Amino acid sequence: MYTPTGRAAFVPEQDTPFSEYIQDSRENIEQILDKVRPDNGERKYLGGYTNAQAASMRSPFQLPANKKERCSEGGKGAGKGFLLIHGLIDSPYLLSNIRDSLHRQYPCALIRAVLLPGDGTVVGDSLEMDHKEFRRIVEYGVKGFQEDAQIEELYLVGFSAGTTLAIDYMKNHPSAAQRLRADKITGLILLSPSIKAKSPFAFLASFISLFKDWESRFDEEDAVRYESFSYNAGAVFYALTRDMMDPEYALKVPVLMAVTADDTTVDAEAARRFFCSSDAAQQRVLIWYQSIDPAVNNRIAQAADLQCDTVLEIPLEEMKEEFKTVNISHLSIPIRPEDPHYGLHGRYRHCRKYAASPADLAACRDEEEDNLFGENNVEELPADLKPQYRTLRRSTFNPFYEQLEAMLFCFTDTACSTAELLKRK
Repeated sequence: MYTPTGRAAFVPEQDTPFSEYIQDSRENIEQILDKVRPDNGERKYLGGYTNAQAASMRSPFQLPANKKERCSEGGKGAGKGFLLIHGLIDSPYLLSNIRDSLHRQYPCALIRAVLLPGDGTVVGDSLEMDHKEFRRIVEYGVKGFQEDAQIEELYLVGFSAGTTLAIDYMKNHPSAAQRLRADKITGLILLSPSIKAKSPFAFLASFISLFKDWESRFDEEDAVRYESFSYNAGAVFYALTRDMMDPEYALKVPVLMAVTADDTTVDAEAARRFFCSSDAAQQRVLIWYQSIDPAVNNRIAQAADLQCDTVLEIPLEEMKEEFKTVNISHLSIPIRPEDPHYGLHGRYRHCRKYAASPADLAACRDEEEDNLFGENNVEELPADLKPQYRTLRRSTFNPFYEQLEAMLFCFTDTACSTAELLKRK
């Protein structure tokens, strides 16, 4: 489980049909899981999934599944393409709700998700991740749309480190005419963007990885993503983000970004600063989920370099009580509350911070009364701000998902303006 398999997720040859890539990836993942996680009572996926189910959830995907199912009605999204890029130690499942939303709105659009090399199999494969391979899989994904004569406009949709890769691709593939790019990229949708690491010591990950494998190590119980985090994965992330605040990375295409101020995985304020430094002439909107801490909100409101005209501030007071959520986490933004795995009543509970206390762990996973969802920073709040709870599950769904979905639809509709986007609140 914690050693490389030698059969990590791969980058196919550039001319490999996407459907073949999906099939080969799924078979590879399932074969590895069957070998490493045999059905002998030690598999331990929370939710009771089989390896076949886990492999399906972790694999690349495409909608419609084949060319025969693609339609040609412009009003239903014909000509649109969406390349979905998940985050570090994640899988395409983290963007499956976005996929479903886009498919309902644009049934004739082509929607694809790639799997980052090193993800999707077992966490030991993250020890051999390489940011150059990440770039290659994104290039493979973009090329498939570029060579598809039916596709007229392509949107890159990134989550977490997938946003880093989308921005990195744009920087490494500049175009003199941004509105008429050869690769057909029309805009970027960036969810929980990873512009800069949260830790000021991220630059040390590469050095530490030479003599230590794991920054954190947990039982691998999530059927769709890794629970443990390797120093090599941290080194890969730092290599991609090291210079991302430089002006040459500033985006010159339309951008829809969604960020939570309370993000404990990456630097949310760096993402906001990056957004405000991009080309103001292009359509751009930042959905900013405010902090549970008023002092943070006040500090951001007074920072000149964090202010720009197209930021949509979302107060947490607008959340419905039924979601039992106190703030928005890094993980939660692209996931609807009804998701069967990560949702309000989903099969997985993010409770690993209680791993050392069996009683608290059991309460977090199994009890509903007095348990709340929130980002990790909630436990660090002063006593007068901290909500009352038995345990705090890290939030894995977005109570504002319907609003995000509406803004996705508007952003990808050429007839919908920035002014209309900002009214979607």
